[in-house]
Amino acid sequence: MNKIIIITISILLACCSIGTAQTPTSASLNEGKTVSETIKLMDGQWRMMYKVINGGTIFYDKRYVFNTATNSMQFTIDTMSIHTFEIDGRGRTNYAINWEEAGGELTVNEWDVSGSWDLKQTSSGIDLHISNAYYDGCPTIIRRVVNINDRQLILQDIKTGDQYYYKRRS
Repeated sequence: MNKIIIITISILLACCSIGTAQTPTSASLNEGKTVSETIKLMDGQWRMMYKVINGGTIFYDKRYVFNTATNSMQFTIDTMSIHTFEIDGRGRTNYAINWEEAGGELTVNEWDVSGSWDLKQTSSGIDLHISNAYYDGCPTIIRRVVNINDRQLILQDIKTGDQYYYKRRS
């Protein structure tokens, strides 16, 4: 009788340990790029394409642009805002929003403000913290890095869930 109980307990423990080994842990759920890999990929210029709000509505920024063919201003989708995430020679980060003119030249942002950025590892993923984004003293903007590679950057507002899609400026 004791042998049967011991064998039964052994089988139960073996099954439990196999089940635990196959259950994903929180570390495996958050697999992805490390902060150092993300820092290297962030460095550069990113064109704001659109954002997804309310779980599916695509929102394009729009602005008035002069159309030389019709000699008038027209309302068009704005993909001219360029977000620059830069790391200087001393390892300091700089952030700026510039505009790309039709000829491909960058013009200094309208506010002439340069902020900074930092990446922080959290239990839910990697968060991007942007300080002084639009003006000195601007509250820190926090976005979760959803996806980043050589061509695409997707950030998510951790409060609203809105996602921001960027394409690397070539």
